[in-house]
Amino acid sequence: MLRRLTMHDPEARKWASEKQLNVVFQVILSKTIERYGLPKLKLARDRNFEPLLPAGADTREEDLRVLGEIATQLLGPPQMSEAESTQAGFHALLARGALAPPPRVPRTQIPSREPPPLFAAQLGPAADKQQLRRMTQLHQDAENGEGKESNFTDFPSLFDDTLCTYADKTLQLFRISGSSRGVRLPFLLAPDFAQVYRDVLKRHVLPQMRSTRAIQALGQTYNWADVGGEKLLEIIQGSEVNNPILHNWDGRWASFRTPKAVKGRKAAPQKPEDNPWPLFREDATKGNYEPPGEAHIILLQDIIRFEADALAKCWRELSQLYTQEFAPSGRMDQAREGAFRDGIMKWSAKLPDYIGEHLAMKAHFEFERLDADWMRKLLANFGKNDSERRRNAPFLSEFVLQLGY
Repeated sequence: MLRRLTMHDPEARKWASEKQLNVVFQVILSKTIERYGLPKLKLARDRNFEPLLPAGADTREEDLRVLGEIATQLLGPPQMSEAESTQAGFHALLARGALAPPPRVPRTQIPSREPPPLFAAQLGPAADKQQLRRMTQLHQDAENGEGKESNFTDFPSLFDDTLCTYADKTLQLFRISGSSRGVRLPFLLAPDFAQVYRDVLKRHVLPQMRSTRAIQALGQTYNWADVGGEKLLEIIQGSEVNNPILHNWDGRWASFRTPKAVKGRKAAPQKPEDNPWPLFREDATKGNYEPPGEAHIILLQDIIRFEADALAKCWRELSQLYTQEFAPSGRMDQAREGAFRDGIMKWSAKLPDYIGEHLAMKAHFEFERLDADWMRKLLANFGKNDSERRRNAPFLSEFVLQLGY
């Protein structure tokens, strides 16, 4: 009765909303009915709550709803008699209707799979014959120019070739396609650098990585003949935390730094396997480019961290901006002056350090309108003075000096 009066009292509705009043009376009625006794409540529910309803029929349905919710919370849902349960189940079946028979699916015989080459040698003479047939077929495909992907029978070959190919894919996006025009190129732009980088990886980086416990354990974790190099790339592109490949990769490049002398003692001589710099310098002399050194270790080891897809997207956008600004197909396609320069600066901020300036230097060789004067104006955007420009764009600063004034 108190709930009825309060819910219909305009003064009560001024200090609380309907939702708030419902919450208050839900608690009050629940506590009151608990004291009333659950056995009495069960009997009252069986009689449609007649003993609990106050007089008056205008709000009877609302009162029944409130009491029904509280009774369900305290007693659970009302149990139906056997007859009511049977009738409810019958009506449910009628509502569902007859199920349509499923369509007939013709049975297909699964072809027998040939064992993967990694374990073929463990399966006896029959497997040896199958492996021999597969190797013969691959050899014939290679001679016919059909075999474009290599199949590996051991983890070391797969590991080395995957990392080398992945690095070469990134380096292809930097190398220039034409002549260097007598300019001594930064090593990332040199056409010959990818080959010597692969040689350094195979001689000084990857064998030592494979000898570590973490990489040996990785070699036993998967059936690499099935998962292939894609799994290695997935690990490389995963988290930097507890990444066995990147951890050992960084450690191997760090070992190429010259050992520091301990106080009172001479520095230990660098081991030949930890000294790839002569190989870089020799190739740079032949290819007429600036060789990398210890100051560039971070750049060298981050080559497999660069996202080739992002670099390709950047170069496509820069190529479009150059065409729109310097060689538009019509007046409507003409870009505003400085659009290409702004694109270089935008991507320099987005991409890792030094990448934007390398793409700008590549553009100098690929696009004829980007002469020495244009490159000097671009460099001015990297700092207010020479010191700041050398700090923000060291490779571009050195490159512009070679172009002359």
